[in-house]
Amino acid sequence: MLTKLEAHGFKNLLNFSVSFGAFNCIAGLNGVGKSNIFDAIKFLSLLSDKSIVEAALAVRDSVSSEPLDIFWANGSYRAEHMKLAVEMIVPLDIIDDFGRKSQATSTFLRYEVELKRDPEEEASGSMGLYLVRQTLTHIKKGDAVNYLHFPLSAALFRDQAVVNKRKGAGFISTQVLDDGVIEIHMHQDGGSSGQPQKIPARNIPKTVIANTNSAVWPTILAARREMQSWRFLSLEPSAMRRSNRMHEDGSVGSDGGRLAAALHKLYRRDENVYSRVASRLSEIVPTSDVRVDVDQVRQLLTVEVKERSGAFLPARALSDGTLRFLALCIMAEDPDFRGLLCFEEPENGIHPAKMGAMLSLLKELAVDTTLSAGEDNPMRQILIATHSPVLVNLETQDDLIYADIVKVRGLDGKPASTIRCKSLRDSWRSRAGTECIDKGSVIAYLALPQGSQILLDLDD
Repeated sequence: MLTKLEAHGFKNLLNFSVSFGAFNCIAGLNGVGKSNIFDAIKFLSLLSDKSIVEAALAVRDSVSSEPLDIFWANGSYRAEHMKLAVEMIVPLDIIDDFGRKSQATSTFLRYEVELKRDPEEEASGSMGLYLVRQTLTHIKKGDAVNYLHFPLSAALFRDQAVVNKRKGAGFISTQVLDDGVIEIHMHQDGGSSGQPQKIPARNIPKTVIANTNSAVWPTILAARREMQSWRFLSLEPSAMRRSNRMHEDGSVGSDGGRLAAALHKLYRRDENVYSRVASRLSEIVPTSDVRVDVDQVRQLLTVEVKERSGAFLPARALSDGTLRFLALCIMAEDPDFRGLLCFEEPENGIHPAKMGAMLSLLKELAVDTTLSAGEDNPMRQILIATHSPVLVNLETQDDLIYADIVKVRGLDGKPASTIRCKSLRDSWRSRAGTECIDKGSVIAYLALPQGSQILLDLDD
């Protein structure tokens, strides 16, 4: 569970900080830079697997992107340093790449990473992108109350999710030697007094976390597993309409693919899943049944939805909005779905009158922090970004984050624009010290064409 993100020098983010709860809705006008918040999270997730250069290229999945595009720029000036940090609750039980089981010593962690670019190496044709700092430290169980401000049950959620048996130093630290060489130190879980494993930072292509695949370093591996679980939905109608091979992976893909394979896997576990998915889907479209057609001859699986006439329509005949909602319905039923789910513009393809059903489904996906996390209450977190006034109007003040553009002094000393996340008054973020947005600004943001019946009650 990602509880805090900090960024400085990443894209248009300067001295940026935002805290997250179980469900979070980032709202703001087009062009504010909401996507850059998602990109910072995705970059950190990619760094848990890929090399630094590969992660930089994969942030936006664009063949035209350059690795250096992730660094803050203002005109011809490009920053040389970038800092990212997260605070997160990681899984206690982990399995390493060799099938060995272990447990993390601490589950509430702070991870910091700093990257630097070398203009001289860039001029010679090299990428010149490298690590200069990495740290992974624990947050004490007794201090968790000062970090976790979202509504929760202290006994049922916080005290069970936050575990710490660590004393002394952290699990990853950075040392600068007398000759200027930077070393990344990995400290054993058993104690911080032993000799750490020392790794020169300048020439390693991946972060220390990305190189950790063994239960010998259980807490570092738990941090990696958490960041690997962060998913970024970008639902593509063509992928959702596609039939699946019977041997395909039974989980919904980031593009919405494998719907039939995922639903078929769930049906083999529980035959009542079709009726539950159909019941939820009927909230936005008139349907009474959902099933997966199994073509044994061609070895194909196809999702089918029953329409009013009684006929079953295959996925290729369904609307984009129906498929988007169906994908989320299937994910909600999947007990293997864990971690953070980032979803931009969930309102796409959904009629305004049905957005309440979409929002309710998304919130149902998130863990209930008033209860213990477990099989019946999976540790899931949802982060959505929207510019829909309708969706914002349906939001609660605790879940809403307003992304606003502010003017600051840039890294080049000149005026620059960046993002600040603001909250509504009396929300948990405002009580934690987040800057509040005034009512007039919210009203202006939610202003709709004359004659609209959508209103926002902002009375005291």
